[in-house]
Amino acid sequence: MFIDSELYLILGLAIILVLIFTIGFKFWEGEKQDELDKAISLLKINIFGVGFLSIVLWFMLPITSTLSTFGFPETINEIQSNEQLLDYLQKYNKAIVRTTEIVHWFIFIFVWGFLTSLYSIIKTFKSLREEHYSKNVEDKFNT
Repeated sequence: MFIDSELYLILGLAIILVLIFTIGFKFWEGEKQDELDKAISLLKINIFGVGFLSIVLWFMLPITSTLSTFGFPETINEIQSNEQLLDYLQKYNKAIVRTTEIVHWFIFIFVWGFLTSLYSIIKTFKSLREEHYSKNVEDKFNT
């Protein structure tokens, strides 16, 4: 859709918007005391951020008809000049390069969001387990 636009400019602006949303959401939601509530809040922020950036990347993909079989020359006679062949190859090369960049960034953003969410949730469950374990040990020694 936006194949002629600069990928890093639009993606950079989207990342800045996500950061502003994250900071605003943290202030709006306030300080949470419960560890599990904090982890769920961070999970919400990560899901929104990854989703928003994925949609931005989706709009940056080249139009599918550019890569489809419609429009391929079937014989050598359909290409009249070297300039026509060069233009044809440059269009498809541009679409392939843009798709590769989008896939690269999507994988990076998805893995980053997944790992940060997973880390937060594991850290919370570990903390809750340690609390529960220490409470059980205290109960055993007090009785």
